[in-house]
Amino acid sequence: MRRAAVLLVAVLASWTWNGPAQGAPCQRYEPEVVSLEGNLQLKVFPGPPHYQSVETGDQPEAIWLLQLAAPICIEAVPDDAWNVARDAVQTIEIVARTSFAMSLNGKPVQLQGTLFRAHGGHRHAEIVLRATRVALAK
Repeated sequence: MRRAAVLLVAVLASWTWNGPAQGAPCQRYEPEVVSLEGNLQLKVFPGPPHYQSVETGDQPEAIWLLQLAAPICIEAVPDDAWNVARDAVQTIEIVARTSFAMSLNGKPVQLQGTLFRAHGGHRHAEIVLRATRVALAK
């Protein structure tokens, strides 16, 4: 009898829990184009030669970050060990072909582009957006 009750609870839970579909659907890695909203922030990190402190002589690396308005999830790419699923992503590093105007620093924006997982030593967030379009959020 107890086993039947546990099974019934499991079945009912599976009917009522819809995973990420209850909120916004998960985003996808490139080549899919995504649209994200949040506050754009310019942050300075220490660069070469020691990547420890700008004050002690390391070169400054200015990086644009998007602090998302709401956390997102990203779907895994099937049969790809690098592009794995991610949940509760709140900060995304931005790379763009053109520089952003300093007047956008700290402002709510909407960005379009493609997502990829960070690789290499000069990334400061796990997920990166290759931005193709930027606009002030409405």
